[in-house]
Amino acid sequence: MSREALQDFLRAVEHHQGLRRDATQCSDDDQLLALARRHGFNVIQRDLCDDARELAITRWVETSRIQRSFQSPPFQSPKT
Repeated sequence: MSREALQDFLRAVEHHQGLRRDATQCSDDDQLLALARRHGFNVIQRDLCDDARELAITRWVETSRIQRSFQSPPFQSPKT
């Protein structure tokens, strides 16, 4: 449930100018987490770590040769 709260908090920051301004003034994770909690989002440090790890893995898969090897080769029509 907490990771969903992180996603909800990030959407709120994206859509609310005041909250976005407050988030940009946070100098570390603790301040950001405190801000989220003040606004009713149950976010914990682990959510930030998990989110960062998931993003790094996703970026790696998108750019790796492994991902390309699972793609189907382009369709080529038979030559007649």
